[in-house]
Amino acid sequence: MPSDLEILRRAYDRENDTRDRRPPHLRTWEYYSIGASRNDISRLLDEGLFIIAMKAAGLTKYRLSEKGRGLVAAMAMEREYAKVPAQSVLEAMELVVGWEDIKQAIAYAVEARRRTNFLLEGPPACAKSLILEGVRSAVPDAYIAFGSRTSAAGLSDALFEHQPSVLLMDEADKMDNEVYSVMLGLMESGEVLETKSKKTRGLRLETMVIGACNSSAKMPREFLSRFALHLSFPPYSREEFIDVCQGFLARAEGCPPELATLIGQTVYDSGLGDVRKARGVWQLMMAPTEAEVHRVVQLMLKYSPEGNPRGPGKRRPTTRLPGI
Repeated sequence: MPSDLEILRRAYDRENDTRDRRPPHLRTWEYYSIGASRNDISRLLDEGLFIIAMKAAGLTKYRLSEKGRGLVAAMAMEREYAKVPAQSVLEAMELVVGWEDIKQAIAYAVEARRRTNFLLEGPPACAKSLILEGVRSAVPDAYIAFGSRTSAAGLSDALFEHQPSVLLMDEADKMDNEVYSVMLGLMESGEVLETKSKKTRGLRLETMVIGACNSSAKMPREFLSRFALHLSFPPYSREEFIDVCQGFLARAEGCPPELATLIGQTVYDSGLGDVRKARGVWQLMMAPTEAEVHRVVQLMLKYSPEGNPRGPGKRRPTTRLPGI
């Protein structure tokens, strides 16, 4: 069911629809045309937000009152003031190398302040968490939760307390089943209901959800259907992996581009790990030299579990690097 604010906005949109050729004062509507119930209309009439524009046998049409129009205008101004520009969101995601179309889609959805939900699915270290952190830093009232550490009661409490415009759910594939019940209501209608000690409280939010997971295979279908865009990040090719290492290490760690390229090449070709492992190579280096890259990578290879290649190249670790 729509909230009272949503009903008022729908009524305002009907009365200001330029496709309606009638004069503005004749653009009336019936309750069901804006998704309201008779009880909703009765309540909003009592509050002076609607007026009856015409009444005949079996037919009643309504309009917003001056009070109702004023409230909608105030809400519109408040929402406009609270908007986060898409460019600010894009700038906050500058550490994310590539995926430009995905970043743009998310940034403009955040700016629009609609309940447009995204699910980011892919292998570790493919920038999912970086995207979430970028949105979190750009949106003042965003709230981030982690599926492995979130209970249904805890999530409900957080939603009631913070009332975020954006909920960021990392590790969404690790949520308990009880958490899905909270998420389903929030994503479908914006409704959050909670019953404790025989007392029930409810809230309607205009919250968009951005989730991240390694795999959606075990997620309920009704949960997945609530995402407007379910994005599956493919594994990096060798060229992409090197580009990401170069961009990320240079921007986030101040690593010289030529060394970042070498780190990306050696980590990928030796099957050491993902971009986080490449970052680890840079952090363990005692000097910004090629010799240090080789020393650290050889140290990692020496003590990697035998027969358990981890990296994108998926080669069996060896005790020596080619040419060393």
